[in-house]
Amino acid sequence: TVELNLELTTSILIAGLVYLLAFIMYGTFLLRFTDRYARVALAFLTLGWLINLTAIVIRISTHGLTLGAYDLLLLAPSIAVGVYLVTNLRRPNPLIGAFLAPISTMLLYSLHVFVKEGEAAQRMAGEFAAAKLVTPVHIIASLLGFVVLAVATVAAALVIIQEYRLKTKSNPLDPTHRLPSLQTLEQFCHRCLLIGFPIYTVGVALGAVWFIRGTNAEITRHFIMATFSWVLFAATIHARIVVGWKGRRAALLTFLAFASALFVVFLSILRTSN
Repeated sequence: TVELNLELTTSILIAGLVYLLAFIMYGTFLLRFTDRYARVALAFLTLGWLINLTAIVIRISTHGLTLGAYDLLLLAPSIAVGVYLVTNLRRPNPLIGAFLAPISTMLLYSLHVFVKEGEAAQRMAGEFAAAKLVTPVHIIASLLGFVVLAVATVAAALVIIQEYRLKTKSNPLDPTHRLPSLQTLEQFCHRCLLIGFPIYTVGVALGAVWFIRGTNAEITRHFIMATFSWVLFAATIHARIVVGWKGRRAALLTFLAFASALFVVFLSILRTSN
């Protein structure tokens, strides 16, 4: 198990919350493409990065770095955001920050929840024999669905980039690389959602077995977040088919659903590697 102290867990939680504020402001920027929101978001992202670094210093000073899954996931957002902040000084690009913020949020929050829920999940797995029977199908369905939904999220990100290019008449990417049309990206994203969502549904449904013992249900934050991500993906498909959402709104909802699914992935990595 990972040995932690109150200062470390608190700093991780605060860093995750500040990254969340950055994500909210970046989301507002992507809806309106107003520079002041991007500047506020960048300020929150920088603050979150500083707190993230503080957590790393606390971890090193108290327990050292073992470069296990926990430490690598603690280092990952600080490195990614740090590189972005440096490169952003020369060539500002809020789109990259908008994609880094939710990933960093879910990663650090998964570390925080891991401390609170890890032992309970391991205890249930050992006591409930049925969990061992559904585990292979659960893992395969969850990973396969996640990969397909990740492809859909990449397409949604490209939709935002393409709209940004059309709105600002600029190219935030390498000008030698042309993006597909908005219609092509929208259709590809929609098809990936329709393929990945049913597979992901199987994974989430079977995951419930890990958190049920006999007649008593013990649902952890892990399963709650998995269910929440499923609801967001369902809402995304509903918004696209029934409401008719397209463009940035549909893309942002897709990205939000994927960010919540990342939480489940990171937490699974932590629990199986400790």
